[in-house]
Amino acid sequence: MASLRKESDRGRTGWRLQFRHQKKRRSLWLGPISKRAADAVARHIDELVRASAANVTPAAEAAKWANGVDERINKSLVKWGLIEPRVVVESEDRFCGTFFERLIQDKWEGRTARNYRQGAKSFVEHFGAERTLASITAVDFEKWHRWMPNNGLAQSTANKRAKMVRTMLKEAVRRKIIATNPGAETKIGGEVNRDRDHYVSRADAAKILEKCDTEWALIFGLCRYAGFRCPSEVTTLRWSDIQWDDNRLRIDSPKTGLRFCPLFPELRPILETAATEAGEQALMHNHRCVQTHRDSESNLRTQLHRIVEAAGLVPWQKCFVNLRASCRTDLSDRFPDHCVNSWLGQSSRIAERHYLQTTDAHWERAVTEAMKGVAVSGGVTGGVISAVSDESEPITTNKKARKTLGSTGYRSIVIKPLARPVGFEPTTC
Repeated sequence: MASLRKESDRGRTGWRLQFRHQKKRRSLWLGPISKRAADAVARHIDELVRASAANVTPAAEAAKWANGVDERINKSLVKWGLIEPRVVVESEDRFCGTFFERLIQDKWEGRTARNYRQGAKSFVEHFGAERTLASITAVDFEKWHRWMPNNGLAQSTANKRAKMVRTMLKEAVRRKIIATNPGAETKIGGEVNRDRDHYVSRADAAKILEKCDTEWALIFGLCRYAGFRCPSEVTTLRWSDIQWDDNRLRIDSPKTGLRFCPLFPELRPILETAATEAGEQALMHNHRCVQTHRDSESNLRTQLHRIVEAAGLVPWQKCFVNLRASCRTDLSDRFPDHCVNSWLGQSSRIAERHYLQTTDAHWERAVTEAMKGVAVSGGVTGGVISAVSDESEPITTNKKARKTLGSTGYRSIVIKPLARPVGFEPTTC
């Protein structure tokens, strides 16, 4: 345990801290500070010594103190192996705005980078671009998380952005820019918002396809009947990826890598029509199947809404996600999960949280099958349900149980009719 001693030497008076580490006595001159401050330093040193001996991370308070001490004490602590050497951090990285943008440019690209920028934008909008990362506390982070839904964002969107910012702050800890992650203790809910789910039936899909030109029929068909992600997987499909003889589609997904899925019967005539119009040159030179909308950042939603309205239907939210979800729902009714997961490039857990939907057909089938079950069983006859189907077999061979059931070993359950209240008359719905 660290001990303190006040010393006066050559005109200077101050506190000296002594402690043992790795079987050696260490001495650290603290200088002319208050007794209270010297005691706090002693507690931090004790924590660093215990953490070093156990090869574990020291407490956050001690780590934060060690990160902020002057250069003389820092060098001594590094030399004794109590802390890691300081990482040189560029001054710009200390601020929220510049750190987030540099990190996003280094680690992510495409739509992922765009999503992380949205999270960083909400954070900077609340705290300011010049706010230092080290000044953000756990309370500040929690207040920001509550602030987003109060300023127009859906709770699921706020949760998603808070998780992204927490991930970026975790990277700041790894880079030694801050000692602890201020968002680590904040409880963030889920990112799922099922209020915008919409099942696109096959009848509605047929109406929409009638209003599509060849290329839009291809885009819509790939999403609805093969569960393609749009635009990333739709716009990268090439004619060589269509294996006509094997009835397969090769999908080189930017998100999940290579996978294969069947060339479903509903999709084959759409692809054949598109291939005929593309011509032999396009097939020979392996052009992309979708030529007009090749940019992965293209806004296809607006045009799809126009087509849906032309078909006499009301456009739905998350239009392409719901097309993929409708495909997943249909396939899950017909094939095992492991097959559908490999075809669509997702897990059962993700499908349950984001994609699988309960349709009108499910409700209708549940009611129909329930009514069939009642018709087959014939209901309850005579108010008695036999406990065994064959009276020649006892219900149990256990002696104790047979004593409780009687000498015969058989039993029956008698259902007594419920007493009707006075004046009660049954009604029909």
